[in-house]
Amino acid sequence: MSTDNTQPPVIDPDRLTINQLRGLNCAHCAARLYRARSIGTHHIGTGVHADDVELYACEPSCAVAVERQPHAWCQLCHDPIDAAMAVPIGNRPAPTGPGRLLYADAKCRVAYRIIPLAEHPADTDGTIRFRTADPFVPKSR
Repeated sequence: MSTDNTQPPVIDPDRLTINQLRGLNCAHCAARLYRARSIGTHHIGTGVHADDVELYACEPSCAVAVERQPHAWCQLCHDPIDAAMAVPIGNRPAPTGPGRLLYADAKCRVAYRIIPLAEHPADTDGTIRFRTADPFVPKSR
């Protein structure tokens, strides 16, 4: 008979996304929750903005072995994106220098019909471009 003494990692409330605080995503691995278990309430914030939030994790277990660091943040839904999923969609200009790239994840690119930055015409200013026609709708006669 073996005892498993592995404890889940300590949750840092400052690194949780909005969806994790709302109970839509797992507080440990950030995966979308379909079956969830409560892992208790945690004190979030300071001063008058402090609140106790109930957090949830994957049911029956959670893959918390690897904590992924986000490559960037999605410009549209503000979720963290891994380097493999981040697609540049535009450029935010800066007063001096080239500015910084704006990224979107796959679900937001499809939902908002955003054109990746690599497919923009050569003379563009780097603003986010949206497709004007839905490619999945059949053309009317």
